Amino acid sequence: MKKDLRLIGLGMLACAITACTSDDDANPGSTTPPNGNSTEQYIVMSGSGESNGAYLQQVDSIASGLLDATGNTNNRIFFSGNNPDFVNYGNKYLIGMNYPSQGGSSSDYITKAWKLSGGTMVQHGSGLALDGDVKARGIFKNYLIGLSDQTGDGHYERVKFIELENFNRAVVDGIIDCDNLDAEPASLMEGETWGVGDLAGYGDYVLMAYYTKHIEPDDQSTRAKATYSTDLANNLYIGVYEFDPEDSQKEYLKYQHTIVRKSADHPGQEAGQIKGNNRSRTETGIEVVGDDIYLFCQSTIKNSDETAPQMPSAVLRISGRNIDNGMPVGIDSDYYVNLTEKTGHYLWRCYYIGDNKFCLQLFSEPGNSGVAEGSHKKFGIFDVETMEYNEVSGLPSPSEIQDIALPVAIDESRNTITLEMQLADGSRAALYTIDKDGNAVRGMEVNTESILGVSLLKEDQ
Repeated sequence: MKKDLRLIGLGMLACAITACTSDDDANPGSTTPPNGNSTEQYIVMSGSGESNGAYLQQVDSIASGLLDATGNTNNRIFFSGNNPDFVNYGNKYLIGMNYPSQGGSSSDYITKAWKLSGGTMVQHGSGLALDGDVKARGIFKNYLIGLSDQTGDGHYERVKFIELENFNRAVVDGIIDCDNLDAEPASLMEGETWGVGDLAGYGDYVLMAYYTKHIEPDDQSTRAKATYSTDLANNLYIGVYEFDPEDSQKEYLKYQHTIVRKSADHPGQEAGQIKGNNRSRTETGIEVVGDDIYLFCQSTIKNSDETAPQMPSAVLRISGRNIDNGMPVGIDSDYYVNLTEKTGHYLWRCYYIGDNKFCLQLFSEPGNSGVAEGSHKKFGIFDVETMEYNEVSGLPSPSEIQDIALPVAIDESRNTITLEMQLADGSRAALYTIDKDGNAVRGMEVNTESILGVSLLKEDQ
């Protein structure tokens, strides 16, 4: 809704693929759970402790045991880069995205992908240079599409994409012009401009959630270009695009129209914009379930610096007659959920775990407006069909949690989500698995310098 291993990284990768054991001999006390030839493997990502990359380790089961990410280098892949970020594509590929941020060279920050072969994680395709950052991103058919908001030589959205089945080329030169305020979508935004908070594929179309912002930053010392304030936060804007990866004019995303919903037209059923998480690369908000599209609107100010944002977190839907020959054209008038009222909190992220159920990650404390988001350490299960909500039980309390890693492992076949948490008491990090009924179970512990998350890969049969 980012992506050249150094010599040491290549050496570790070769060791992992050939299952060398010399490092086990050097660490006879290791309690790393064994991994065999299972066609399902959990991948745990850990910080190297030197801010130069991440370690990836696979295990058959995360139900119990201890994974040592600091001393046991057997079955450990090193992913080079000071800002690694991970995306899972349908549990088929794990993509490690790298960006040449803060003046780095693209050749030093290579995006890679992995898959399972014979129960072992191996590299899929080539290493690719993304040439800069990606903020909003999503999957459209077999493409990973990413966008970043750019200012300086004009204002535009930079479009990048990777074809995932081959993973041998990164296209990074697409542009959507945002400067023409007389043309849609900007002409619909009353003198403001826009960025993209989330994107998702639906049939033959790419959907984008626009967030509006003032044309000029309010305070350049404290606000990134993606967080200008707006006077239109009570309006929801969804852009509909066609995708042409071969377009000679580099207009890979072709604008069709914008769906607009203004809260002023729906008193008592207000819903703000889908902004995703602009301070961390993520994809959340536009969620496709079967033939329906659910819109998880986080809230006006995302629980920052005020106890009561103007807009609640809310869920809307696009379905039925509002989908014309496969193209979304409007928002349903008979579906509305005030999530803030239902959960007692404001929404940060949502994760689809199958069976019409989403695991919601909710704000638990406020932050500082325009500078830092509040913490988000509450969880619940929401059924988009029945509109029922259950708070997750079995997790540590928010005050006991120091950190929750961003990448999570989702298994829709079992309706579960697994998160990696670090507790504030200094104990080892651990994996917690939540089921569709809202029951959380603590599983494998992880001995690591820093937590980067967990993912799940399933081998093609």
